[in-house]
Amino acid sequence: MAVGLVMNFKGLGAARYDAVMRELGLTATGGNWPDGIISHAAGATPDGWCVVDVWESQEQFDAFLNKRLRPAFDVTGGQQEPEVIPFQVHLLHEHGSELARPRR
Repeated sequence: MAVGLVMNFKGLGAARYDAVMRELGLTATGGNWPDGIISHAAGATPDGWCVVDVWESQEQFDAFLNKRLRPAFDVTGGQQEPEVIPFQVHLLHEHGSELARPRR
């Protein structure tokens, strides 16, 4: 069953998020996206940055976290662990490719 993850990174901003994404080789339209990711959304909050991911499994996210995400944060200056709210996905609606475009 798919797992959703709401991750709140206090103090993180767009520039740092973009640097981590570059280090990971990930873009809105392609790149080296990890096996198991279904969707990814990110944006500013009043106290930092929020990422909402949907993964095929918790194990696939954990592998990405340990093998790629934590090292990318280390290379770009380190980061405290985010507050993570996991949930089992009950319904996922995808409405086409327009959602994959960056919102500026």
